[in-house]
Amino acid sequence: MVFALAPPTSSRGPAARMTREISAKELCHERLGEDFARALSRYDTTRRVEVLVEDFLAGKTAGARALDVGCGLGFFSEALVKAGARVTACDLGANLVETTRQRVGCEARVADALALEDTFGRDSFDVVVSSECIEHTPDPRRALRSMSAVLRPGGWLSVSTPNRLWYPVVRAATVLRLRPFDGFENFSTWSGLRETLESSGLRVEREYGLHLYPFQLRLSGLSRWCDRNLQVLRGCMINLCVLARKDARP
Repeated sequence: MVFALAPPTSSRGPAARMTREISAKELCHERLGEDFARALSRYDTTRRVEVLVEDFLAGKTAGARALDVGCGLGFFSEALVKAGARVTACDLGANLVETTRQRVGCEARVADALALEDTFGRDSFDVVVSSECIEHTPDPRRALRSMSAVLRPGGWLSVSTPNRLWYPVVRAATVLRLRPFDGFENFSTWSGLRETLESSGLRVEREYGLHLYPFQLRLSGLSRWCDRNLQVLRGCMINLCVLARKDARP
């Protein structure tokens, strides 16, 4: 099943019409509704916020125009606002967009992560943040290129996505109905992220792995210790976090 979405005009300005058909699998988080919040791990979300916003973007957000791609329930938009950024949140799901707008009070738009330039224009943001979004699209590499297109020269991209090494475990949990997600899960590798970012005109500045073992085991103190002290093993960690900077024009 596919949907041709035409996002409604909001009080924050008109949204661009989608230029491709959106599959039902891309709207799995929207369909979950209130179950989405219950399915999230607050520990995992907090850790990703700490790394992508509080660590990677420390000193880079005050007064910056920032885009949160795949905003979900608004945790990263909220952190960016608290860090002094002028935030625009976007997601495919209209209800998720509205939830973030009401929760955070920032601009929020329905937009396609694979075609951000159609909605926002080229070189529009100083900072782009996207956490656990690109794997839920049919083409994660295209999503990263799309984020690069709306990032101004010299701007920063802070992104996380699951490690392909862990896909069999996640898939087994889905088959056993231990998790409710039924959308795309196109996980990445460190080398794949580097190659895509570099070919898109970005320079990788930092890499950080999260969760040497599943956070569902609730050993959060040990997990944090592993994150801090065992980055040499980040190739085996569940979440890949990357900070990249777009090359400035000569």
